Amino acid sequence: MAVTIIVEPNPGGHRFQYVRHVASLAAKSTDVVLLTSRGAEASAEYDTFLRGLPIEVHEVFDEPLPATAAIAAKVADLCRGEAAPTVVVMDGDQLVKRWWLEAPRAFRGLPSRPEVILLLTRLPARLTFADRIGWLHKLSKTALSLLAFATRSAHRVLYIAGRDDLATGFLLRRVRDPAICSAHARDRDALRRRLDLPSDRRLVGILGGINGRKNYPLVAAAVCRTATDVDLLLAGSPTPDVQAWLDDLPAGQRERVIVRTGFLSDNDLDGYVAACDVVAIAHENNAPSGIMGKAVAAGVPVLTAGSTVRAHECAALGAGVHTAMTEDGLAGGIRQLLGGDVARARRRGRMSLPTAEEFAEVILTGAPTKQAAPS
Repeated sequence: MAVTIIVEPNPGGHRFQYVRHVASLAAKSTDVVLLTSRGAEASAEYDTFLRGLPIEVHEVFDEPLPATAAIAAKVADLCRGEAAPTVVVMDGDQLVKRWWLEAPRAFRGLPSRPEVILLLTRLPARLTFADRIGWLHKLSKTALSLLAFATRSAHRVLYIAGRDDLATGFLLRRVRDPAICSAHARDRDALRRRLDLPSDRRLVGILGGINGRKNYPLVAAAVCRTATDVDLLLAGSPTPDVQAWLDDLPAGQRERVIVRTGFLSDNDLDGYVAACDVVAIAHENNAPSGIMGKAVAAGVPVLTAGSTVRAHECAALGAGVHTAMTEDGLAGGIRQLLGGDVARARRRGRMSLPTAEEFAEVILTGAPTKQAAPS
């Protein structure tokens, strides 16, 4: 039987969710092998996303961020007994810098070259003309991908695009980030009871991995300026600096920050998203946000800043507002969303939200994005 090898050394966060999307489709027609780091199969992330899937797990890496040469060597080892398997590298942004050099060395002597698919998760799909750093970033990774093509060490390179982006791409293919949520804002009261959240407060949520990149102090300051019945909800896995910031907050401000720490199962994360009045995504990473996808699917308005990609997505889907990355801008956006003053002209008549199946199909086959009937 044909084999699909999925490479994801890092089980942290919700990376294994992408693995689940690809593995679920690949398992319908091939055997599936996951190459990951030691201890991954015992993790909460594995239990949440991959437990029960028909995959074979090889814990071959000593760390979640192994060197490119080590990844190429482990892939080659597994390919020696297989007839040209498909290899999907789920996070190729760092690896692409040396893959063109390391993979041909490792693959030398194999009976046949594997078909390698690289997924770039941090390549901006949309840029302004003035974004010099963004253009350098995009052009350099495109050039490195061309080297991988030229050395036959990659057959397809894809990158994550916004949910409104129907372009297929040329040299590098675009794949829309899925928008999936098992909970919905219509059930907000019940969700708040289940998650022990206050029913008489309006909540602005920062969810998932919580770190300085998400500008939580700036969002907290904006929340405090909106109205006295609005609180900030931090739910997910915080870095140590988050706790230090919380400890230093004056009592009046600390009382307006609700904290739920720890890795969240898909069910709980979806519940926290749908329980919010607004989901805040205020960071400079110019790429789609998985949390934003959940919010759109759950019918929760989104406040976003710092990203051309998310600004286009907000406008196209009528998902919320994009503001300046300032306290004034964020506070104004929160007031606008809590007041219901949001353009809801969502183009759902012509555009359906991307599914996990579509995401996996584009990665595995390179097929153009197919529009399903709108829900």
